Amino acid sequence: MTSLAFDLPQKDGRACAVRVAVPPGLMPADGWPVAYVLDLKQFEAMCADPLGLPGLLVGLGPAVPEDRRWDYVPAAWGASGRVANGTDDAAPGLRSGAARWLRILDRVRARVAGDWRLDPRRQVLCGHSLGALFALYVLTHRPRAFEGYVLSSPSVWWGDRYAARLLRRRRAWLCARGLPALGMRLSVGEYEQGLAPEERGAGLTDDERARRLGMRQARAMVDGMRELAGVLAACPGLRLESVVLPGRTHRTAPLDALMPGWRWLLAGA
Repeated sequence: MTSLAFDLPQKDGRACAVRVAVPPGLMPADGWPVAYVLDLKQFEAMCADPLGLPGLLVGLGPAVPEDRRWDYVPAAWGASGRVANGTDDAAPGLRSGAARWLRILDRVRARVAGDWRLDPRRQVLCGHSLGALFALYVLTHRPRAFEGYVLSSPSVWWGDRYAARLLRRRRAWLCARGLPALGMRLSVGEYEQGLAPEERGAGLTDDERARRLGMRQARAMVDGMRELAGVLAACPGLRLESVVLPGRTHRTAPLDALMPGWRWLLAGA
């Protein structure tokens, strides 16, 4: 596997960090299948998959990873998922949100397409957590921008359950505009709405255990993923898979979500 790294400078002085991994062997006759994954941490984990890469993998994210709290969400919202006001702690350059990041993604794609021949029928967008929330934003605003979407543990709690409201509001338009040809895979870890076995032992105080359980139950990640899947299932003709990943937490869920999701989409091509 060969790799390339570059930074894409932005007008506000920040940068988008980009990493590209190319699998060994000959390029397919139709060009490389490609997956774009939000966040370099997830890119590195996908590169380490023991089965190897099924195509070109592009990782991208803010050069300062914490900026994803603003870059991946709609403008005028703070990092906590509440409507921003005069006390919002985001710098002015961070307040333009997901619409701006989608334009950055377009620039990354143009650069990658200029350097490699890509299969236009097998281009996928992957995201975990807030990255999956951004991928949902792309789906509901430009559904055919990608032929497939992999959403791992989308932040369904964010913005007073913004994701479900957005999807319900845009579903009819989405179905009429054109669904992604490869389909969509949604997943969440089994323990994202409760405690993992290691958290039930003596390693945590009762107060900390109660705090974690209360937060996860309030966020309702498993229920929220199922709600999104239910709305999407009403889209005629959409190839959809929704999975609760056994034994996985929010931190470990991407291991069974992103690469398996990419392969599942390609298997149906």
